[in-house]
Amino acid sequence: MQEPTVITSPQNPRVKALVKLRDQRGRRKADRFIAEGVREVTRAIGAGLRVESVWVCESLLSRDQSLTPSAARQEWGLGVDVEVVAVSEQVFKKIAYVQEPEGVLAVCEPPAWSIEALPQASASTLDLVAVGTEKPGNLGAMVRTADLAGCRCVIAAGSAVDAMNPNAIRASTGAVFTMPTVVMSEDQAIDYFIAKKVRVLAAMVDGSVDHTQASYTGPCAIVIGPEDKGLSERWRIATEKTGGACVRIATAGRAADSLNASVAAGVLLFEAVRQRSIKQ
Repeated sequence: MQEPTVITSPQNPRVKALVKLRDQRGRRKADRFIAEGVREVTRAIGAGLRVESVWVCESLLSRDQSLTPSAARQEWGLGVDVEVVAVSEQVFKKIAYVQEPEGVLAVCEPPAWSIEALPQASASTLDLVAVGTEKPGNLGAMVRTADLAGCRCVIAAGSAVDAMNPNAIRASTGAVFTMPTVVMSEDQAIDYFIAKKVRVLAAMVDGSVDHTQASYTGPCAIVIGPEDKGLSERWRIATEKTGGACVRIATAGRAADSLNASVAAGVLLFEAVRQRSIKQ
C-alpha cells in the first residue's frame, strides 16, 4: 500500500486551509469540520459521516495509542478514497484545537439535519430546545444529555452556535454526530410545536409549576433559555397554546441565581425520563 503523504512545514497551503476550519466562517465556506481525537474520529466514522481525510502525527499518537499512520486506514476501515496524511509534531500542533493533542484528526462533511427529516411526532417524542445558546460547550453538553435521555432532536433556536465547533464536539463526546441538531428561529420552533401538537415545557425562574409536578408524558419539548436573561414571553404564550407549562427548578443558592443551562436541561430531561419509565 502506498505510504501516506508526509507534511512537515506549517506553511504548507493544505495546513493553512485546515487551520481555517477551526473558525465557524471557514467551516461554513468549506462545508467541512474537524473531528479531533481518537474518540471523536472513531465516533464520526461510526456515525457514517463522510470522511475526506485523516491527519496523524505518529510521535504524538505513540504516547498514548498504538495507532500509526500506516495502521489508521485499517483501524477505522477507511476506504481508498479517504486520504491519510502524516504530519510532523510542529504541524499537528498548529492545526490542533486542544492544547495537548492526541495526534489524530479527521476532516469530515457535517451531517445535514433538517426538521422535515425528523421522525413524525408521536406519544414518545421528547425534544430539547436550546434558546440563544452562546457557548459551544453548553450546546455540546446539552446534546450529550439529550442523547442519553432518548430525545428525538435538539433544536438550537435563535442561536448562531455551530454544533460542529470543536468545543461542542468535545463536550458532546461526539453525540453531535448522531443527535439531530436543527437550527431555526424561535418563532419557527414555536409554530412547529403548535402545528405538531407537541406540548412546550419552558424552564423559567418564575415558572408557576414546580418541575417535579409538571407532566412530561406524551409528546413534549423542554425549552431552556439563555443563562443571562432567560426565555422571552413568547415561550410563556407557547406553553398556553400547546397545553404545556412554565416550570421552575427549586434552588437554595445565595450568590447564584440560576443553574447552568446544560445542568437545567439535564434536570428536566431526566425528570421526563423518570415519569415516562413509571408510566410504562
